[in-house]
Amino acid sequence: MTVHDNAGYIPAVYRIFRMHDFMDSSVIFLRRTLMEKEYRTTVRARVTKHVVISLLISIILVSIVNMTYMTRRIIKGQNRELTIATELCGSQVDAWVNQIRGVTIDIADALEADGELEKDEIIALLDEFGESHQNLVFLYVATEEGDMYMARGVEYASGVDPRERTWYKTVKATGVPSIIDPYISATRPDLMLATAASPIYLDGKLVGVVGADADVSTINEYVSSLDFENGSYGFLIDSEDRIVAHKNPDYQPNINKVTSAADVIPEIKDILESKTEHGLSTGRDYNGDKVTYSVSKLENCDWRIGVAYSQKLLYKTVDRGIRISLFIAIFCAFLIAGEMTLAITRILKPIEKINPALDRILAGDFSTNLNISNKEDELGELQDKLYEIIKQLSTMISQQKSMIVEMEKGNLTVDDIPEFPGDLKETSIALNSIKETFNDIISDIQFSAINLQSFAMGINETSDIEEMRAVFEELSAEANILMEKTNRFKTVPPTYKAEDFENEEQFVADYSEDE
Repeated sequence: MTVHDNAGYIPAVYRIFRMHDFMDSSVIFLRRTLMEKEYRTTVRARVTKHVVISLLISIILVSIVNMTYMTRRIIKGQNRELTIATELCGSQVDAWVNQIRGVTIDIADALEADGELEKDEIIALLDEFGESHQNLVFLYVATEEGDMYMARGVEYASGVDPRERTWYKTVKATGVPSIIDPYISATRPDLMLATAASPIYLDGKLVGVVGADADVSTINEYVSSLDFENGSYGFLIDSEDRIVAHKNPDYQPNINKVTSAADVIPEIKDILESKTEHGLSTGRDYNGDKVTYSVSKLENCDWRIGVAYSQKLLYKTVDRGIRISLFIAIFCAFLIAGEMTLAITRILKPIEKINPALDRILAGDFSTNLNISNKEDELGELQDKLYEIIKQLSTMISQQKSMIVEMEKGNLTVDDIPEFPGDLKETSIALNSIKETFNDIISDIQFSAINLQSFAMGINETSDIEEMRAVFEELSAEANILMEKTNRFKTVPPTYKAEDFENEEQFVADYSEDE
């Protein structure tokens, strides 16, 4: 019996080993493939999640910061515009006041130029100015002697000393043109008047006062005629912080009452008490609407002009700014989303090439050409390492295949395969051990076969029973040795087919004849 005669034992072991090795390789590749798929899915999910979260956070933060900053800027800008608008309205009221005061100054200058106070000249001058200034209720001159001369033939109230009137005493005390707070007219008690008065000097001595009266209702009409934005209105406050003109008729002065501004508009009380040139305050007006109050002092008197600016206009401006801000934020979000989508696609595209490559490797194609990335980055490094892994696996499998094929052919003198690295070390050791074990077993079988042939020849040459017994004992010993060496192998009992027993009866008959 030769080695080739016993080659049938080897394919079974080869198939078992190959199946075991293939399963190990499959598990390794499957595990790596699943890990790669999980990694890829996780990367996409994580990147998408982080992009969405970052995008939302960015939009929210940018919108909050932008809207906060924009709102403050808008409010600040609106307040500045409101201040400018109030001052502009104040300048218009100043111009109106100066116009009335200018009339008194012109009359005083004309009388001073004459050098004396003659009744006829005074009345003629008053009538002349009265004709050209019909908006003035009264135009008059009071002297230090207590005389009172009025334009348009108006008679002054009898028994009333003009020198005791507020307008006269104020100008006499200050010595300069003045604006007098509203008061009840002595000539017409049914009127509330505001007066502009100027002193008359002759030879450096006060000799009289020129006065011009304007009806408070006329002042209110003038203030109401000023150009305010929709929902806004103006009001006028005198030096005693009393309302001279206001949109609400109940606040306007009349012969029965004068309304304190601090009582009906408490939001501006601090501004009035501080006597500042300008102040801002917020609150609700007489209608319950939210307004911003802007109060400015007039340039040429102690009166104040106020504007109640509706906050609805402010909210409208802020709302428009918020919409613009949100539009910009959403537009930027789409731009960022588009850019991030392109970036994610570019990043994941090389990674997506790994899975098909591993599928081909899993199918046993170790000639797969890896073309994941041509850049010297992490993906390029991954490609190089994966290429080395495939190369080493291909080499190890080729070495195993070469050895097993030679063993299947019956060549048990094939060289041992090199020791594999890492966890594959035991595989190479086990394979070399299998080869050595089979080599020993086959050698013993060959040796036993040779002995068996020799014993058979000896039996044919002798008829001595003792010698035959000795031969059988020696054969039994050889068989026991083989059983001990093969006892550690687990085998599957052989199966027989029907044709194996076709000649069983003939065999028994022949055996009986021999007996």
